[in-house]
Amino acid sequence: MPTDTERIDWLAKRNGSGLLSDDAGRWAITGDGMQNVPSDEASDIMTSFFVEAKDWYPSVREAIDAAMQRESVSQFVVAAAQP
Repeated sequence: MPTDTERIDWLAKRNGSGLLSDDAGRWAITGDGMQNVPSDEASDIMTSFFVEAKDWYPSVREAIDAAMQRESVSQFVVAAAQP
């Protein structure tokens, strides 16, 4: 199980990923969405994300752990498919 520092470090390296919460206390990590292109300076942006129901978790840790696991499996599948 990763430490909280490992979780935060992993998340910090995922530009474009969002840690989201809903009004019911669930959490998700997603990169599926749209936003206006941000400038080099911090500015107001409008962002829209799509999160499948299966990707909501009851805690921040569980959401990050699940995203880390999905990425790990994805990398394994891609590596296994290469000649």
